[in-house]
Amino acid sequence: MKRIILIIVGMLCGYFSPLIAVDINAGRYQDSILKVVDALPPSLVRLAYLKNIAYKHQYEPYNMTFATRLYQEGQRQNNVLYENLGAYYLAICYDKKHDADSLSYWVDILENFAPQVGNYDYYLEEKAAISRALASKRQVEKAIYIAKETLKESIKYKSNNGKIAAYNSLGCAYSVSSRSNEALDIFLKAYKSFSPQTKTSLKVDILSRISQVYGNAGYDSLKLPYLIEMDSTLQTVISKEPNCRKNWTNFEVDCEIKYILHFMNRKNFAMAQEHIEKAKKLLDSHVDPVFWLNVQLVQLQYYAKTCEYDKSIALVNEVIPTVLQNHVTVFATLINYKASTQYEKGDLDGAIETLHYLINKQDSLNSAFSTSQLEQVKDIYHIDELLQEKQKIQDTNYGRGCVILIILILLMLIFYIYTRILSRKISIAEKMTVEAALQAEEENRTKDRLKSEISHDIRTPLNAVVGFAELLTESKELDQDTKKEYGQIIQTNAENLLEYINSILELSRLESGKIQYERTECDIIQLCRQVITAINAKEDSKVSVILQTEVESLQVQTDKQWFESLLTSLLTPVENDEEYYQPIVCVNYDHIKSILCFDVLNAPLAKARFENKTSLIRHEINAHFVHSSGGIYKVQAEAEEGPIISFTIPL
Repeated sequence: MKRIILIIVGMLCGYFSPLIAVDINAGRYQDSILKVVDALPPSLVRLAYLKNIAYKHQYEPYNMTFATRLYQEGQRQNNVLYENLGAYYLAICYDKKHDADSLSYWVDILENFAPQVGNYDYYLEEKAAISRALASKRQVEKAIYIAKETLKESIKYKSNNGKIAAYNSLGCAYSVSSRSNEALDIFLKAYKSFSPQTKTSLKVDILSRISQVYGNAGYDSLKLPYLIEMDSTLQTVISKEPNCRKNWTNFEVDCEIKYILHFMNRKNFAMAQEHIEKAKKLLDSHVDPVFWLNVQLVQLQYYAKTCEYDKSIALVNEVIPTVLQNHVTVFATLINYKASTQYEKGDLDGAIETLHYLINKQDSLNSAFSTSQLEQVKDIYHIDELLQEKQKIQDTNYGRGCVILIILILLMLIFYIYTRILSRKISIAEKMTVEAALQAEEENRTKDRLKSEISHDIRTPLNAVVGFAELLTESKELDQDTKKEYGQIIQTNAENLLEYINSILELSRLESGKIQYERTECDIIQLCRQVITAINAKEDSKVSVILQTEVESLQVQTDKQWFESLLTSLLTPVENDEEYYQPIVCVNYDHIKSILCFDVLNAPLAKARFENKTSLIRHEINAHFVHSSGGIYKVQAEAEEGPIISFTIPL
C-alpha cells in the first residue's frame, strides 16, 4: 500500500492537471475588474489599483491575468517600480508551475530592474525558485549550483529574503537527492536567519519543510513546535489580511495534512479525523489540485490505519470520476490502490475483478499513461499471482511443518553460536573486571592520600581557631594586648581556612562541569595592561609588575573574568609573604603555531607552589582554565632566572 501511495505522489509532481472545475464566472469577474482598471486615469492611481488586485489574486485563474496587466501598465507608464513588481508576480506564476525556462526569462528581467529599484529581493527569490524547479525535475547538481550562487549574491547584496530563499532551494535539492540530514541543517540555518523583514511566505515555507523532514524521519516531537509555529504564522497573516486569505489556502491545507499525519502516527485518530474535516472545508476551486488530491490520499491512509476498508474503497469510488475526467494516470493508480485494499480486506475475487477492469481499459489508458508506468503497476500486483493465491492458501498447511522444522534447526544453530560468543564475552569481561578492580584500588589509595592531606591542612588552622578561642573565652586573666593578639591569630587562621575550602570547592565545581566558561572576544593585551595597572596601584603593594610585548593589540576569544583571575593570582604574593617582587610579564605571538605565549618571570605564585595547599589548588584552577581552551600551563619554581609560570592561548 505504501508503494502505491508513493507512486501517486510521484506522478503528481510531473503529470497532475487541475481536477476542480474553474468557476464559470471567473471570466466575467476578470472582465469586470479590467473594466474598472480601464476606467481609471492612466496614472499612479491605476498602477496602485492593479498592484492591489495582483497581490490579492496570487492563485489561478486570476494570477497570470492581473500580473500581466500590472507589468504591461508599468511599461506603458515607464514606471520601473511597478514594472518590476509585475515581473515578480509573473515569475511567481511560473514558479508554481515549476517552469524553469519561463522562470529564467523573468529572472533575467528582474536582474536588470534590481539596481534601478535598489532592492534585490525579488530577483534573488525567483532565481532561487529556478533551483527548486530544476530539483523537481531531478536535475540536482544544477539546482545545487544555482542555489549556492544565489546564496552568495544574497550575502553580497545583504538580502535576508534572498538568503532564506536560497537556503530553501538548497535544502529542497538535498532532499530530492536523499540527503535529508544536510537538507535539515540548511532549513534550520534558514530558520535561524529569520528577521522582522523576512517575508511571511518564506517563513511558512521553511517551517513546512522542517516539519516535513522531521516527520519523514519519525521525529514527531521535534516536528510539532515548527508545525505549531507554521499554523500560528498563517493565522496571524490571515487575521491581518482577511481579503487575501485565498493566497494562503494551499499552505493551510498543507498544514492540516501535516497535523493529520502527526496524529495518525500518535494513533490519535479522533484528532486526525478532526483535521481531515478542516482540510476538506478548505478545498475550493482556487486550491492547487495537488493539495486537493493529497487530502484524499491522506484520508485513504487514515482508513488504512483504522482498517476501514469499506470506507477506503468508497472514497476511491467517489474520487475516481473527478480523476478520470482530468488525468488517466492517477485513475489507473487509484484503481490499483482499490485492488490492494480489497486484497488486504481478504476479498481476493473483488481484487481480481478490479484489476480485470483496469486491463480492459488499457487501450484508453495508453493514450495518457506511458507503457512503462502501466507495466510498473502490473508488476506491483500481477493478476496471475492473485489467481494463484487461493491455491497457495490450500498448500500453506503442508509447508508449515517443514518451515517449523527448519526454524528449530536454525534456532539450535543460533543458540550454539550465541553460547560461543557469550563465552568469549564473559572471558573478556572477567579480564576487564580485574583491570577495573586494580584501577579502582589505585584510585581509592589516591583518594585516601588526598583526604589525609586535606584533613591535615584543614585541621591545623581549625585547631588554632578552636584553641585560641577557648583561651579567650575561658581565661579571665588575659590583658587587652594578648586578647588582641589571639583574636588576630583566630582571624588569620579562619581566613586561611575559608580561602582553602573555597579553593577546593571552586576546583571541584570546575572539574564537575558545574561552572562553565563564557568566552567572548576581547583585546587580550589591553586586558593585561588593566590587570597590571590595578595590581601596581594597590596600597602597600609588595609587587611592581612590568609588561614586555611587541604586540600592541590582539583580539582573542576567552573568558575575560577568568583570565583576569588567572593573571592576578600569578602576580599576587601569598599571605604573610614579606618579600618584595618585581615580576615581568612577557607576551609573544607565535605566528607559525598561531598561539599567544605568556611567560611570568619572578611570579610570586610560582615560588609559593609547594609552600601551602591553597597555592597548589590555585595552580590546578589556573591549569583547568588554560587547558579548557587547548593551552599549556607550566610552573618552573627552580629556574635559573627565577620562578617562572608559562601558559599559552591558542588562536
